[in-house]
Amino acid sequence: MLLALPPVAPSCPMLCTCYSSPPTVSCQANNFSSVPLSLPPSTQRLFLQNNLIRTLRPGTFGPSLLTLWLFSNNLSTIYPGTFRHLQALEELDLGDNRHLRSLEPDTFQGLERLQSLHLYRCQLSSLPGTIFRGLVSLQYLYLQENSLLHLQDDLFADLANLSHLFLHGNRLRLLTEHVFRGLGSLDRLLLHGNRLQGVHRAAFRGLSRLTILYLFNNSLASLPGEALADLPSLEFL
Repeated sequence: MLLALPPVAPSCPMLCTCYSSPPTVSCQANNFSSVPLSLPPSTQRLFLQNNLIRTLRPGTFGPSLLTLWLFSNNLSTIYPGTFRHLQALEELDLGDNRHLRSLEPDTFQGLERLQSLHLYRCQLSSLPGTIFRGLVSLQYLYLQENSLLHLQDDLFADLANLSHLFLHGNRLRLLTEHVFRGLGSLDRLLLHGNRLQGVHRAAFRGLSRLTILYLFNNSLASLPGEALADLPSLEFL
């Protein structure tokens, strides 16, 4: 007679802690230089912050992930396709990686359910024009405290659901006419602590829901009146 045995739970990677509900693997602050092998395929939350991870490659993460924290590592390279099959991912935190100087144009391809993307406090000086293409569910984008010098027109064109955009603490000098085109749901735009010298009179056109705009600590001698006229919901400047 055959006995019906319960399925064996996937093993937990060494030095990590695992929880069953929701399926979570916590491996933070263990001096990992790479992502641990044999992660349970059912993992929905993976916490890898405060390690020494340098490189991310395709095939590392399972498709069940909803939350992935990789902040405060030594990331310098994210190979194309690393996140391509993480179609359920909702939150990705890559912030505070001081060696991350550039990103490939298709780094975030396929993340159609992503709601929150953290890229703060890296060393990014530029962003490919298609880097955010297809991120139609994104609501929160953290780009503060990088070294960004310029933002391409239509960089955010696919982000119709974005409500919060943090760009403070960069080196931006100019806001062009179409830099924020497509951000019809934006509520909060933080641009303080840059080196802004010029703002196109139509730079904020289409941001009809914007309530908070921070521009202090820049090098602006003046601001075109037409720029603010396009912000009917503005409450704090």
